[in-house]
Amino acid sequence: MAATTAAQSLATLTVFVLPVLAPFAARDLGAQPHWLGWQVACIYLAASITSLLSAGVLRRLGPARCTQLALAAAGLACLLMVTGLAGAILGSFLIGVGYGLTNPAASQVLARLATPARRNRVFAIKQTGVPIGGALAGALLPGLAGTLGWRPAVVLVGVVLLGAALGFGVFHRHWDGDRDPRFPIAAGATGGLIALRTRPGLPVLALISAAFSGFQLALGSCTVTMLVEEAGWAPVAAGLVAAVSQGVGIGARIAWGVVADWWRSGMKTLAAIGVLTSLGGALLPPALAGPEVPLVALLCLLGTCAAGWNGLLLAEAARLAAPGKAGDAAGGVLAVAFAGVVVGPSLFGLAVALTGSYALAFGLLALLPGMGAILAWRSAR
Repeated sequence: MAATTAAQSLATLTVFVLPVLAPFAARDLGAQPHWLGWQVACIYLAASITSLLSAGVLRRLGPARCTQLALAAAGLACLLMVTGLAGAILGSFLIGVGYGLTNPAASQVLARLATPARRNRVFAIKQTGVPIGGALAGALLPGLAGTLGWRPAVVLVGVVLLGAALGFGVFHRHWDGDRDPRFPIAAGATGGLIALRTRPGLPVLALISAAFSGFQLALGSCTVTMLVEEAGWAPVAAGLVAAVSQGVGIGARIAWGVVADWWRSGMKTLAAIGVLTSLGGALLPPALAGPEVPLVALLCLLGTCAAGWNGLLLAEAARLAAPGKAGDAAGGVLAVAFAGVVVGPSLFGLAVALTGSYALAFGLLALLPGMGAILAWRSAR
């Protein structure tokens, strides 16, 4: 569990590298800061396709080798991103390839450990890697960029990821015992699609995840830029607030997992999360114009909710999966979730361009988790 959580943290850290460093890097790359919403869309477009087609690679290589491949792709992406705009675009797609492999591989491992009574907690703990990665990005990268320059900071992240990719080789013997080295990768490429088509409940779960993820990634990617560009905060202070808002999601994910196990309903818990996220997003425009303390409190509430649902998603996918096919189910559901991330930041970037306000764009985007809450409540009933 610790290893899969660490891999998730590193993969997520890479996703947030350019968005968090937008005030430093965007103009050097020849782009406006809010255009980096499209860069996040590139990441998750690649992640969506990779997740959908991951079943064959997972069966052939095993979870440990897939995790190594994911981290190596993310490390190489960091080295490409410092070369210019073309390298940043190519690196974004490489990050997405790695991110799309991480969750199916971890789900395949954790499904062996999680009994029904603790399933939500197990997957929630693993998914704390997402806010940990976001918090590390917000806490470390602006300071490193201010001291070393943004390019050396990104290169340093890439070196750490490549080292981690080598280190994860120690899990090969323990995690990859079920792999089939002769399995044709193309033959398993449709495993995610088959799971969505044949397992009742998975399609609705996938739609809920798409609605939630679009808002979550826009929030995680653009909070620093909103505070700097619209509220006039210093980059380091904005990064620390973003880190705190992501950091509270670490405990929140575990807490939501406990709530779901207590209620014995992941869907009811997802509905509650969606309602609170939608309300928080709607309150963000007036909060940005007000005092700093209520704004920070609201961002922490959004971190608790908008970043707290992912473990429940993967636990529900594992519950609904065919025996021994948790990775296939995770890949299928996450393919749709990542497609939502492609749409969400893209809509957010368009809304910022039209309204001239990050806060108003968040208020409009809050409709997405509201729709997800309706789907989750209807499914629970």
